[in-house]
Amino acid sequence: MLEGSCLCGKVKIQVPNEFEYMGNCHCSECRKFTGADYSSVGGISSAKFRFIAGEEDVTHYRKSAETELAFCKHCGSSLYSRKLTAGKHNLRLGMLNSKPSQQPSFHIFVGSKAPWHEINDQLEQFETTRVQ
Repeated sequence: MLEGSCLCGKVKIQVPNEFEYMGNCHCSECRKFTGADYSSVGGISSAKFRFIAGEEDVTHYRKSAETELAFCKHCGSSLYSRKLTAGKHNLRLGMLNSKPSQQPSFHIFVGSKAPWHEINDQLEQFETTRVQ
């Protein structure tokens, strides 16, 4: 099992070390939500996501009919996006306290990446989203 937390430590989560995918999203919305050039996420079934502490300290923002964004209402840490119809949590990998066995394997929305950011690895790139 992997554990994760927000910056202030009030929110603590646990997930099995079995992400369905890991990737880097370069869309403008992820940049706004994380405040970074891109967001590294790991996708996992929502049924496998568990709060250890602080569920009441999480605020959700309904970005679209399909997506809710979650952050700590105390420190503002970006935690995850929840894909409602798909039943998935896209965990922000930076919140993990331990190293997962996988690592990101692709970049999505490179067509709208930050103009100052250069992708310098050999991971697969997708102009928009990737087909699963």
